[in-house]
Amino acid sequence: MKQDIKMQYLNLRLKLSQMVTRLQENEGTIRELKEQLQFAQDKLDLKMEELNKSQRRLKELEKNFKKSDKIVKIVVNTDNTAVPTAELKEKLDEYIVKIDQCIEQLRQP
Repeated sequence: MKQDIKMQYLNLRLKLSQMVTRLQENEGTIRELKEQLQFAQDKLDLKMEELNKSQRRLKELEKNFKKSDKIVKIVVNTDNTAVPTAELKEKLDEYIVKIDQCIEQLRQP
């Protein structure tokens, strides 16, 4: 009887020791996974910031394109009127230069 109790005690102690070892291994794994998750989250945040910046650039370029498109329509519509086309073409060239400068500034980081 005493021998059986001692054997059960030793078996329980061995099982407990194995459980503690597995617990420590699992805690290490959890810690590593949390670090990987944090790294991935930081990377995602950076990519989201880049995406937002690109979307803002796109909106600005679209706005500039719409302005230039309107200017071209004005020039086309005034071909048959008495408005001096040379002055309009000069203004159009000026706008195109400004738009090109804006695009170049947007390309620079």
